Amino acid sequence: MAGPVGRPAFGPPLYRNGQVMRATFHGVRGSVPVSSPEYAQYGGHTTCLEFRSDGVQVIVDAGSGFQNVKIAEEGPVILMFSHFHHDHIQGLAFNGDLLRLNREVFVTSALCTGETVRGYLQTYFHGAYFPIDLIGLMGQMRFVDFSELASIFAGVMEVDSMPLAHPGGSAAYSIAMGGVRACTLFDNEYAATQEAQLADFVDGSDLVSWDGMFLEEELPMRRGWGHSSIEEGVDFFTRTGTRQMALMHHAPSRTDQQLDTLQGGLKQDQVFFAHQNQTIEL
Repeated sequence: MAGPVGRPAFGPPLYRNGQVMRATFHGVRGSVPVSSPEYAQYGGHTTCLEFRSDGVQVIVDAGSGFQNVKIAEEGPVILMFSHFHHDHIQGLAFNGDLLRLNREVFVTSALCTGETVRGYLQTYFHGAYFPIDLIGLMGQMRFVDFSELASIFAGVMEVDSMPLAHPGGSAAYSIAMGGVRACTLFDNEYAATQEAQLADFVDGSDLVSWDGMFLEEELPMRRGWGHSSIEEGVDFFTRTGTRQMALMHHAPSRTDQQLDTLQGGLKQDQVFFAHQNQTIEL
């Protein structure tokens, strides 16, 4: 697929995929950013997860943590949205690299077409909701259908998606680079009827990021809110063939002390509560 006039097309001849993928958690909080000493350890920024290899950068969601992503100066940059609730898009306007660098950024979502993604973001960052027409000013954004990624980046990375249970919809992603695969499962209200499909989707992955917004005891009053529990994530991990699980999308009221206590009670060494700015090598 040809790139914009004056720029080369992205694809295998231009980009070499590395053998190591790094995952960085720039935002691990759900619903709304929080800021106080009680949240300093795990962090208060909302959802943003970055995957990097030597040749490609993939960012899933642009919550407030997106402001701290260092946009790659070379190679393709892909920004995928799981969905468009405010805690997953609110940081888009505040990344200094994105505003400064003349870098082509592929923007997509498995929920809808590229043009629909453009429309959602332009509505949010314009008019009554934002002082400037951000999307209209940022010509480096190339909105593409999710189905196009397979051909654009053939031989560089493999991506897949499946629908999740969340009001308004949400998309799970599977991202494979250099023989390593990571899956994101936020935001999702887990149900037993999902298990077979979810287990097949994540099977063999090196990292699964799970929506651990609630505790099991909190779920009855929050049915229909579109989130899972920490306990459901741990149980799911024990029944699937994945190497490790990151619990994230922490409730905005969940303090460092509470998360530390929950971490200490986990029976699975390969399951952990993600910290903001944490980087792991897969």
